[in-house]
Amino acid sequence: MRPERIFRLVVRIFLFILASSMSLVSFLGGYSAAMILTNEDNVEIDVDYEGDPFDPASTFEIDIKFTINNLGYFDLEDLEIELDLDIKFDWVNKTVPGTNESIVLTLFEGEKSFRTTTAGDKKTYKINIKEDDLEPVNFTEILIHADKYRDPIFDFIADELIISAKYTLGLISFKAEIKNFKIGGYEEEV
Repeated sequence: MRPERIFRLVVRIFLFILASSMSLVSFLGGYSAAMILTNEDNVEIDVDYEGDPFDPASTFEIDIKFTINNLGYFDLEDLEIELDLDIKFDWVNKTVPGTNESIVLTLFEGEKSFRTTTAGDKKTYKINIKEDDLEPVNFTEILIHADKYRDPIFDFIADELIISAKYTLGLISFKAEIKNFKIGGYEEEV
């Protein structure tokens, strides 16, 4: 066999192995991303709060926890969460008794980046919203006019929640956008 043929054969074998491995990586990446995003148990959102928003002496903080279960074959990289958080409450209409109006106010707008979630791990990330981060909301006005018989007093609504990340060694970028998603409520007695 001549050296040119041997060289061509080696190059063809190399290109075949390269193409096969890239196809396998792409297939596994797409399959993994589908496994993560199609199961609603893989992404959990929970809200906790500290303090009383109706007490000026108390500090009010909101912790929103995102638990992501990466069941795939690759790491989730460059995870970023954008959140527009609103509060929704019933405003007692004193001019027409028995009729309430639902009011929605913007409470927080922001985004946060997180570290890599390795393959097979379940991690919880937290966005901590302190009083200084909140949009100006007059909780005293809410206390005066809100329907005190409503439980919860007000709801936390994710007006827009965007989760984005890179997957399959950075080859696949995805973005999941959720609108008007209720993530909890303020249930303490007023």
